[in-house]
Amino acid sequence: METLAPSKGFKLKLAGKPDTSVIRLARPATVGVSAQDIPHIRPKLLVKEKEAVKTGTPLFFDKRDPAIQYLSPGTGTVKQIRFGARRRLLEVVIALDSMDDFVEFGPLPSADLVHLPDQELIDRLKQGGVWQSLRQLPARDTADSGTAPPLIIVCLNGNDLFSPHPGRLLEDNIPQFEFGLAVLKRFCDRIIVAARTSSMEQLNPVRHLITHQVSDSYPAWDPGAILYHIKEKAEENTAWFIHVQDLLHLARFLKTGRYPVETMVTVTRGEDKKPHMIARRGAPIRLLAGNFSAGSLITSGRFNGRKVDPDTHLGFFENTLNILPDTPEDEMFGFLRPGLNKPTVSRAFLSCLTDREVQLDGTLHGEERACINCSYCEDICPVDLMPSFIMKALHGDDIEEALELGLLDCCRCGLCSFTCPSKIELTRILSQGMDTHHKDKQG
Repeated sequence: METLAPSKGFKLKLAGKPDTSVIRLARPATVGVSAQDIPHIRPKLLVKEKEAVKTGTPLFFDKRDPAIQYLSPGTGTVKQIRFGARRRLLEVVIALDSMDDFVEFGPLPSADLVHLPDQELIDRLKQGGVWQSLRQLPARDTADSGTAPPLIIVCLNGNDLFSPHPGRLLEDNIPQFEFGLAVLKRFCDRIIVAARTSSMEQLNPVRHLITHQVSDSYPAWDPGAILYHIKEKAEENTAWFIHVQDLLHLARFLKTGRYPVETMVTVTRGEDKKPHMIARRGAPIRLLAGNFSAGSLITSGRFNGRKVDPDTHLGFFENTLNILPDTPEDEMFGFLRPGLNKPTVSRAFLSCLTDREVQLDGTLHGEERACINCSYCEDICPVDLMPSFIMKALHGDDIEEALELGLLDCCRCGLCSFTCPSKIELTRILSQGMDTHHKDKQG
């Protein structure tokens, strides 16, 4: 087992770490299949409102590859199809019946996996709505089934600091995990399985399968950060990756022949420690979040998640909700106060000298100003980029210079935006540059 310990990243202690106990939520009245957190998708609807669907019925597909389908996680009636600007699909909402009626795809016994032709395996995964769990760097788009990956990274920890603990995800699911790894080996011989140092104690049953142990400095366990520190040649930049919960869904689908409908979710809110929750995929945000103040900001990640509407449903890839309190009042002479409870990556507040947990909120604590070349973003970047220089190249429409400066190595962790004293949304600017480049390559 190799150890990866990047010298940069986020090392502050944040309040709200979930409890490791697990509860099961009641069956919700509705579920939704969201297209908002699926990168680069061009969805095409397959259903209409008031249409009856089974668990596993295709709701929409990706126009770029019609074989990649997104299935209903419940049996019921299409209650609403929500659109955003320019008629972009946001989510398909299903009003659930009391019982599930599954579309049967047929199970795949473990012994038959080695004999199944590659294309038939790919077609089965696409038809079952789980192929898109395999994603490809650097754009984090759905993996290209027409090319073989140089390596596949299996991330045992999610994107967020407080994503579901892999020990809880793998509990009673080790056979499915091993079967999932066997499926991945059909596509590539080099499988990287990475876990955070703090998770290792509860991963003893699968310790022999873990190839890399990474530090607890966010985002050292992100697939982009892992690849940056282990890659040896340019061809490896197109590596695939999958998170452990998605791998378990993939294995469960092949084993049972049924679309998996349950997922594990964590919710963090200040000092309120909530347990891990087993919920229906696409569960309502209000059901998961519980009670919260009207001014709260709900995101799917502390630093790199999207802003979530409380009246919508959990996204396709999402398994974490962070509820950040709103503090709209101005703080008079805040720069003169000691700031014992304020998060900081510099030494602007005394909190840098303490070991106590701090609470983030939903305010900027300032307004956007011009870049002052302070190098805070460079000092914290886990992949050794100079985000401010890349931003200036993108503002000057010089994509070639941005690429030379390492734009495609960006893992979109959000730390450059968090640490910027000028409040510049560096992560958003770099992400848009990467997305535009990816779109231009696709034509």
